[in-house]
Amino acid sequence: MADSKDTTIKTFEYKLRMNRKFKEVCERELEHSRQIYNAALQERIDCYKTTSKGLNYVEQSRHLTEARTLPEVKSHIRTIQSDALERVDAAYKAFFRRVKEGSEKPGFPRFKGIYRYHTFSLKIEPQRACPLKGDKLTIPSVGSCRVRLSRPLEGKVKQLRITRRADGWYVLLVSEIPRPKPLPPTGESAGIDVGIKSFAVLSTGEEIDNPRTLKKAEQKLKREQQRLSRKKRGSNRRGKQRAKVALRHLKVARTRKDFHHKASTYMVRRFDAIAVEDLSIKGLLKNPKLAKAIADLAWAAFFQMIEVKAESAGRRFERVPAHFTSQDCSRCDHRQKMPLAIRVYECGNCGLVIDRDHNAAINISSRAGLARITPVESHPARGSRNGERLRFAG
Repeated sequence: MADSKDTTIKTFEYKLRMNRKFKEVCERELEHSRQIYNAALQERIDCYKTTSKGLNYVEQSRHLTEARTLPEVKSHIRTIQSDALERVDAAYKAFFRRVKEGSEKPGFPRFKGIYRYHTFSLKIEPQRACPLKGDKLTIPSVGSCRVRLSRPLEGKVKQLRITRRADGWYVLLVSEIPRPKPLPPTGESAGIDVGIKSFAVLSTGEEIDNPRTLKKAEQKLKREQQRLSRKKRGSNRRGKQRAKVALRHLKVARTRKDFHHKASTYMVRRFDAIAVEDLSIKGLLKNPKLAKAIADLAWAAFFQMIEVKAESAGRRFERVPAHFTSQDCSRCDHRQKMPLAIRVYECGNCGLVIDRDHNAAINISSRAGLARITPVESHPARGSRNGERLRFAG
């Protein structure tokens, strides 16, 4: 057995070229998985009400084994049923963790409606052959269909997920692959200050433009949502219009994710060490004037993407405290108040004049112990960043 340090997990996603029989089985298993999830959640609630004690996954798995004596339960795939129980168990554990931490609303697990349950999973046993051969996917007890082979599959498949999206069905193959070799060192490091006017400013002076993904799609999305609101509930036309709205949202999410991938890949390939602010994004989202713009940028997802890629590439990634990064002078450490409307930092001690975000990025870099970059003065009227503007088209 390979050492976990020598391997890593990677997910390969392919769009399914569905045939009628395969689609019918997937829809049937997905709906049954949703019913198992809701039944398991109801069982836990009822048990606590009557006995003041909870159920765990092992007990519910035993109940499922007993229920499989019934033909309507036995006719479905056991591993998919077990996956539904695991999801209920994970939801409960996350709920109790949030209760214990007390840092956010606990959010008790909810029942899943037909439009809120889109994925079922199967674990692939080690002795089984790879479910994907060429462009043909074969799932035991489900059937086979072709996939759009966008890239070759690697490693040993551990788990298979089938998910339904607005534009069709997809298969996600979770594989264990050899850990990639670290990238060669570049000798460069950077601190990243994220914002709204610009998506990010680097301590090197470079600026990444804000893609404004949601704002560009907002008018079309608003029009489709207005049309949806006028459709009669339960009608076929409402169902078709709901699919159009879902497609719009899916395109926005994919455009944003594509931008994050391109920007994070650039960072990891160029810098040996990367530092970002440890932001309280939930706190920032409480600002009603900026909440939509902050949510559209999805900084948390971007930071996580950099962290995962940096670990895989052998790079250093660090989160540093966000306090006073904009108020401290990057040359002499003098601290002064900086209202958000003021975009140029003019130090009252050493006279440094520098863009506010560039100054913060340098402070982030120095707090992480990276090589301190000597700030270059910029004219306060222009507020230039003394560097290249980077654009990553979504």
